[in-house]
Parts: sequence; C-alpha cells; structure tokens
Amino acid sequence: MDATQTYHRGRSYWFDRASPYAPSEPLKGDQRADVCIIGGGINGVSTAYHLKQADPGCDVALIESEVVGFGASGRNAGQLIVTFGGGDFRANLRRFGAERMGAGWDYVDKGVQRIEQFIADEAIECDYTQTGFIEVSLRQDSPALFDAYSRYVDQIGQRKSLTQLSADQMATAFDSPYLGAGIYDSRGGQLDPLKLVRGIKQGAERLGARIYENSPVAHIETSGAQIEVITGAGRIRCSKLVLATNAYTHLLDGLRTIDAERLQSPMMVYASVTEPLTPAQWEAVGWARRCGVNVLSELFYSFGPTIDGRLVYVSGYYLGFPRGRELGPEINRRFLTEGHGHLEQFFPALRGIKTVQTWGGPISITYDSIPHIGVSRDPRILYACGCWGHGMPIGARNGQTLAELALDRTTENTDMWFVRNPKKHWPNRVLVNFASNRIVSLRRSSNRRKGARMSPPLRFGQ
Repeated sequence: MDATQTYHRGRSYWFDRASPYAPSEPLKGDQRADVCIIGGGINGVSTAYHLKQADPGCDVALIESEVVGFGASGRNAGQLIVTFGGGDFRANLRRFGAERMGAGWDYVDKGVQRIEQFIADEAIECDYTQTGFIEVSLRQDSPALFDAYSRYVDQIGQRKSLTQLSADQMATAFDSPYLGAGIYDSRGGQLDPLKLVRGIKQGAERLGARIYENSPVAHIETSGAQIEVITGAGRIRCSKLVLATNAYTHLLDGLRTIDAERLQSPMMVYASVTEPLTPAQWEAVGWARRCGVNVLSELFYSFGPTIDGRLVYVSGYYLGFPRGRELGPEINRRFLTEGHGHLEQFFPALRGIKTVQTWGGPISITYDSIPHIGVSRDPRILYACGCWGHGMPIGARNGQTLAELALDRTTENTDMWFVRNPKKHWPNRVLVNFASNRIVSLRRSSNRRKGARMSPPLRFGQ
C-alpha cells in the first residue's frame, strides 16, 4: 500500500481536499499501556495529547479502527459553535437550571480557546478564521421563540459575547426571504476539522503517545486485573481505558458490565458543499461577516462559508436514526436530490450555483440532551459521548477532562456538574430506534406544514 495514500475520499469535502496521508501502523502483537484510548476523533487525540502533556511518563496508546478523523470529526460542517447540549433550550433550562447550563456553555467556550491554543502551539494549518457565528430566527416563526432564546442567554450569563441583530439588520446583512432577527456570537468560527484533528495527532505523537490506525477493536476483556483491548492483529493490556468513540460506542464488544450499548444513540446527519462562489455572488447574497449561520427553529438549517469561498450546509429535515446496530445509510437520497433546492430558496442570489459533494455520518446523542463525560460503573473505564452535532470544542475540552480523570486528579474540569452527575441511559435500543424515527417523521410533517405557510413557501419532499 502506498504510504501516502489518500484515505476515504468521498466521506466528506474535508477528506477530498486533504493532502495525501500516511497513517500510523496498525496495532500488532502484545502491547502494554497505562492508558489505552479507543477512537481517533477530537475526543481521542485531545485525550492522548493532554495525558502526555500532564504526565510525560504516562504510557499512552490510542487505537483507531480507520484513520484519525474518520467519524464526525472529519465529516462535520467545520464550525466552532459555543452552545451546550441539544434539543429544546427551554426544556434544558427547566431540567438543569440556568447556573448549570451557563457552566456548560463556559466549558465549551474554553474548548474553543483550547483549539485556538492547539493551533498556536502545534502550528496547525487548519484554515481557522475567527468569525463568530449567528443564531437566527425565521421571519415566519413566532417572535416569542426568539424572545425566549434572548432571555435564555441572559439567564445563563452569556450575553457578554453576544450582539443582538434586529430583523432589519439581518435583512441588510443577508438577502434571504426567511431570515429574521438574530444573535451574533463573536466566539468561534470556521476551520477544516480534519486538518485540526490530524495536527493534534501529530502533537500527541511528538509528546510520546503511540497511535495505531486501521486497527478495529474485536473485543474488550474486563474480567482480569488489567483490561485487554483485542484487535485482529494484536492486543493492548492497560490499567485505564478511555472510550472516545461517540456515535460508535454501542458497537464495542465486551462492555455489558457498563451497559455501553445504551450510553448514547447515533443519529445520521447529512451535509453538502457548493462550488466556490464568485465575488459577485457573495456581494449579491451579503454575508459580510463570512460567519456561520444557524437557524434557531425546529426547522433546523446551518450554513457556513469555507476558506475557499464555498458554502457548507446542513438540513435537520433529513436526519434519521439507524436501525439496530448498523450505521447507515451514510448518503440520504432525498437530501442528495432535494437539499440543494433549500439552499437556493434561503438565498435566491445563489440560484444556479452547483452542489459538488454530499455526505453524511453519525453524531452521538444522549437521553437527557447533554454531553456525557465521566467514569463508568467500572472505575477503570472512562468515556465521553453526546457530541450533539457541535462537538469540536466540546471534544477538545473533554480530552483535558478525560486525561485528568485517568490520572485521578481533581480539577475544575472533573468537578463539572455533568461530569459528576449520574448519567441517564437510553432504554432498549429497538424501542429507541422506533420511537426516534417516529418523532422524526412527525417533525417532518410539521415542517412541511410550516414551509407551506411561509412566504414564499419553503418546499419539502415527502
């Protein structure tokens, strides 16, 4: 095999534009480590990096079944967003309270700062532009929704980084028939997430971590004094195990004692990217800040410029839950054929621009709508899941938290309420899949009715 082969073309725009990549050697033979990490996404490589940084003598090994960044870390929309959890912000406020939700947002904010520090310390060229992002309402939605969100950010203490934009200001900034009032957050921005993860991997290796790619885990044995992580060509015996597998966690074999199958549930999300916009097209559509735009509505859309002048866009209308233990399909036929039409409806000045690539993949969601980080029922096993589709800054910060937990240290991170709290697991997976897809189907029906009432109507497929 060519040592500089380009891996996983077609998985995302980020993989297709990446430089040829030489993966680390697979795991072979019997190995030992103080801490073994499974998963080479942002959570995993950040944990490896922070372990070696905090304790250079700690023997750290990371195992990735494909190549670093294969999952959501190499297939997301490339935005750094400061938010915490998923689902309805009002329900989260009622469930957890303003102080805790504010602490969660601060945790993610420090994750953005940690990514910026990674980029500076390791000289990572990942096309980061610190543009901030906008949470925007729909003109046709009730003003009460936007007003409630505005009160929410005040209640949780986040107003300091935010600027409110009236519907008139948004109309001046964007030529769109649908966008209403918004809130601009100066934190975060856009980057190439795959380049970032590969750069952190190189930093972890420089510090002495061993990283094995193309090494799928066949079984995890927890009955002995040490944990054994077994692959097709080797095994690692370790004292501590970190599950940094997010949406893939339920596929791990041998972890019934911690009920790993119910820690999280994968959800398939799909994205597309356009050809580069011309200067005239950018001028016509507005977008002077060149920041990400995320629609604050059950009718979720996300739009983000890239460094080379394209638009990456995501539609929540086409999300779905895999059946059983399978993760697929990774390409949604309806989004492939219909999704581009929504981009043109939101931004009529882009009519005629081409979509050049569509992809998908699983994100990880939890039963109580917040990220789960902490120690499992087996105190030797740590885990993080529940990225909720905005997991790059969360994952960067989680790596520091997991490293401190693995080293048995008590810190600001390990004392966070969502780290200490008992975690709520999903019920039986078959029932979860059935109920979740039913909810998605009902939400699509609601969105079609809402789209029909918009002016002009927003057209959906069935």
